[in-house]
Amino acid sequence: MVEEKAAERAKYEELDKNPRLKDPKDYYFNKLGEFALYKLSYYQCYKCKNPYYGGMRDCAGGEN
Repeated sequence: MVEEKAAERAKYEELDKNPRLKDPKDYYFNKLGEFALYKLSYYQCYKCKNPYYGGMRDCAGGEN
């Protein structure tokens, strides 16, 4: 469930256009869900136990 939410958010953030997802030599080649979890922060709500988006992991950037 978290990976699907992350992949959906990645499309919204346009992370699906990252060249790493298109490079067959890259670990994240065709793995949008995994790449999304690498780039985005998700947390579990203490009340309802559902995951929620907490922002980009590294907003200062410099890395693809």
